[in-house]
Amino acid sequence: MNKTLQTAIACAAVGMFGAPLLHAEEKQPAAKISSEEFHSRLRKDDSALPAGGQLQMSYAGVVDKILPSVVTVFSYGERAGRAMREGQEMPDLDGLPPMFREYLWEWFRQQQGEEGEERPGPRGRRGQRQEQPQENDAEKKFDPNGVGSGVIISNDGYILTNNHVVAEADKIEAIVQVNGSTKRYVARVIGADPQTDVALIKIDGTGLPAATLSDSSKLRVGDIVLALGAPMELSRSVSQGIISALGRSGMGIIRGRDMPAYEDFIQTDAAINPGNSGGPLVDSLGRVIGINTAIYSRSGMNAGIGFAIPINLALRIAEDLTDDGEVSRGYLGILPADIDAETAKLWKLNDESGAIIRTVKKNSPAAKAGLQVGDVILSVSGKKIENASNLPVIVSSYRPGQEITLEIIREGRPMTVSARLERLTPEILAGAEAQDENDKGAPGEILPGVTIQNLTPGLRERYEVTEDITGVIITKLDPQSRAAAMGVEEGDVITQVNRKPVKTAGEANTLAKESSKTVLLKIWRKGDTMLFMVGNN
Repeated sequence: MNKTLQTAIACAAVGMFGAPLLHAEEKQPAAKISSEEFHSRLRKDDSALPAGGQLQMSYAGVVDKILPSVVTVFSYGERAGRAMREGQEMPDLDGLPPMFREYLWEWFRQQQGEEGEERPGPRGRRGQRQEQPQENDAEKKFDPNGVGSGVIISNDGYILTNNHVVAEADKIEAIVQVNGSTKRYVARVIGADPQTDVALIKIDGTGLPAATLSDSSKLRVGDIVLALGAPMELSRSVSQGIISALGRSGMGIIRGRDMPAYEDFIQTDAAINPGNSGGPLVDSLGRVIGINTAIYSRSGMNAGIGFAIPINLALRIAEDLTDDGEVSRGYLGILPADIDAETAKLWKLNDESGAIIRTVKKNSPAAKAGLQVGDVILSVSGKKIENASNLPVIVSSYRPGQEITLEIIREGRPMTVSARLERLTPEILAGAEAQDENDKGAPGEILPGVTIQNLTPGLRERYEVTEDITGVIITKLDPQSRAAAMGVEEGDVITQVNRKPVKTAGEANTLAKESSKTVLLKIWRKGDTMLFMVGNN
């Protein structure tokens, strides 16, 4: 396995070993309920921790309280197992988390053997050879995909887990243990959201031990937490640690197909391993504050850096899933970029927090609200924006039709702008992704040592560029670069790249990349027009 640092999703690929094959059962449509009825079934406790959350000598009482609500989730699939038995190619696994993909591919190769050599089949936890039942054409068989965890959030059987635990599953089972007895339930998927890795499933039962939910917005770095689940198929396991950080985003942990990811993780050093996915992260009172999701590790096992989805976000997604199985997100209509030290200096900002608007979509809520390219967004309805990846997470937490208030800085002046969000549709999302791909790298280096940005009113004023000039401006130049040696200067406006007019940094970068050796730049400088041929390596 690649030894470089990788994101290892804590899904229990080991769970495919030794689990029995199941017969297909007719899928029943999941009953839908309103968000109000869904919330009425939850047990919530938002009170502060006693004594400021000081350390106690034992958490046995806390574990006794939460453990009955933790379930082990088995997922089974018919397609992957059939392909392996019939010697077919492995199904497309690109939608699964990286660690899961690598494990399944390795297992598949072992079953097929190399150059026709028969390889040993999967082995149980103790290493015994597992007999492979023959396919019965009269009955559809399901093979085990893996094992994860979940937490019961209502006494009639609603369970929160991860999308990657149940993705591509043809059948799901949940194992519940109460008062020393174990019961196996068939679960139905109410809905799943790959963009946050949240899934809501349901089992048919009454009087089930529902967990108490807390308010994850009140968490503090340093708070003691417990992680529960079934690591390595070891059900009802508990590990203890603290909250290491809050609001982790832009990690690339959630990987979906053709869709953005909304990451806003609680980071913890409580041990999380394959199989913990979907289990609860609880505070020192046993109240659920998050859903265990991933680990950051070289080996795929716990390395003291684990991530959980905040329960507030998970419940927001679950609530949306209960009525129609889909998530409705607010749409603002901008593409943000991070603020680096150079940008902070140019915009006269106190620090590098916030996000700068690099694109405003036409006829979007942002355009209607008067937001402009170059505006720096500091907060959304009182929630501080730390970086560009943090902004979409916060905006998407609001519903379409809601009005949000944005604190911004425009050309050095603080302002407040209100925008009414619209619904983020697949059509809008497809257009945004195309624009994002077109604008990737803006602002950024068009050539080695040459940083460009879109022309904004502030930059026009700073570099004395008249309104009739169209192009992108050089805001940073390495004096040792080839461009500097050719005579290019900071403040030059690039109006054409390779004889084609440019209006945005994205266009300029795309055209420059088309030339492998030399890039032709037409430049405006204080009323003069110049032409430079600069090496592109």
